Amino acid sequence: MRRRLMILNVLAVCGGAWAQDREVVTFQISQTTTLGQSVYVLGDLAELGANDLTRAVKLEPGVYPVWKASVSLPKNTSYSYRYYLRSDAPAQQRLATNGTAIGTVLAGSTSAAVLTPPAKAVVFRSAWASPLLRWRLGGTGAYSSTKMVPFGAGRAGTERAWIANGVAVPRAVMDFYFTAADGTGRDPAAGVYSSRLDAMLVQDGQVYTYWPAAGVGAVRRDYNPASPPSMASTSLGGEVRAYRVLLPRGYDQHPARRYPVIYMHDGQNVFDQGPFGTWAADQASATQVATGAMRECIIVGVDNTSNRIPDYTPPQDGGRADRYSRFLLEELKPRIDAQYRTLTGAADTGAIGSSMGALVSLYMGWEFTGSVTRVGAMSGAWQVGDIDGRVAAQAKRPIRIWFDSGDSGTSDDNYWLTYNLRDALIRPTHTGGNYAESGDLKHMIGFNQQHNEAAWSQRVGPAFSFLFPAAEEASVFTSAATGAAFDVDGDGRVTVDDVYLQHATPRDVNGDGAVDVLDAGAVAGQQRRGERMGMLGNR
Repeated sequence: MRRRLMILNVLAVCGGAWAQDREVVTFQISQTTTLGQSVYVLGDLAELGANDLTRAVKLEPGVYPVWKASVSLPKNTSYSYRYYLRSDAPAQQRLATNGTAIGTVLAGSTSAAVLTPPAKAVVFRSAWASPLLRWRLGGTGAYSSTKMVPFGAGRAGTERAWIANGVAVPRAVMDFYFTAADGTGRDPAAGVYSSRLDAMLVQDGQVYTYWPAAGVGAVRRDYNPASPPSMASTSLGGEVRAYRVLLPRGYDQHPARRYPVIYMHDGQNVFDQGPFGTWAADQASATQVATGAMRECIIVGVDNTSNRIPDYTPPQDGGRADRYSRFLLEELKPRIDAQYRTLTGAADTGAIGSSMGALVSLYMGWEFTGSVTRVGAMSGAWQVGDIDGRVAAQAKRPIRIWFDSGDSGTSDDNYWLTYNLRDALIRPTHTGGNYAESGDLKHMIGFNQQHNEAAWSQRVGPAFSFLFPAAEEASVFTSAATGAAFDVDGDGRVTVDDVYLQHATPRDVNGDGAVDVLDAGAVAGQQRRGERMGMLGNR
């Protein structure tokens, strides 16, 4: 069985440089339907379902019979797509046979953009002599082979850091693995890495955007599950609330790094086996981080109490979610920020919850946008109150939202209520602008999944990676991917002059924090690689 260590194709970033690499495309068709039918668009891009009809994007009929949806797509991309009539019943969504094509296959393309870096760079720590990077795009076809050259220090013995740069194309998903030059070794031993990142390092089977310590600790619970820390809340009238803190990999080994924070409700079930099961969010986050899909984050699970329902219900609907939100943001968050190395701004703060926890997560992002901008609303209990009606009618907030539901069990896990809310937010007439699928909003259906922790444990990993994608964090290897790191004299080329200048005036070429002979070796390796490519006419 082929094992793929993959970065999920839900990476779509609504801020920073990556937003400039994407554009919103509106898909629209006039089509009459019968009761129980909707119109979908299916294409060859991941954002359009990757030709998997069960993952086609449903259009919304706000101006029936016109069906529309705005979808965020990468620039510099040609694609094909087609419209389909599908039964929109929950149990039918998971069937690849559910669909009748409308018209012919159409072609589209997004606008051109100059991307930085212009290609990918992969750094690999290995004791192999002259390892090879084997890579391909698109998940099919033959692998290309690029010889890696010295780039930096190893951790012990004969290990070194090797680099292959100027490979593939930026932003595209690349499958890759490493072999020894003589073919005697392979990493990973089975399967491949699969990454959309443009500049990365692979060490001990994990992907990084920085130079990691020689030994990197695993994620760890910074609490005793039998007796987690707690605090009395002024906002909640003196009630005591317990909380649980999960620290990301390498927290202790990288004291200069600071981390985004995700606050998750119903904390008893987030990491530990609680009364209703567990999300196993510690395992899910560890997997997403290891594959380079998710940023390293501190995750805080906030325990519920017998006041769970009023805590999670907005005040407009008779609850006290405003007071609960103030407890979390004005009392607990300052404690977490003081005790741990956090990134404190709204852009680095998220709230995730399920069922009633989905309501309060959306409420926090909608009403406390100055503190929270990443919202994970899973299996929302949208039948409680009218928060869905309010966000449909009120001005768009600058937040990123993950919506999902199952398709089975009681009320099909609010499948339709979730779809209706998603439709209202992507509708072009939404006040202050609409959200775009795969841009600042992502909607997912968990096939054959009900309203329980087992289902949420399956979907929380992709939610983490959409809300906090690793691709939005700057990589220290970007200058190596552009080639600028090795162009010591700044003339736009890597030549023997750069080698001589590096020897004369040493600098930290590889970004590892040290100026040593390995930097000179990195420049020399790039210069010789350039000569070899020139002689061969290819890689």
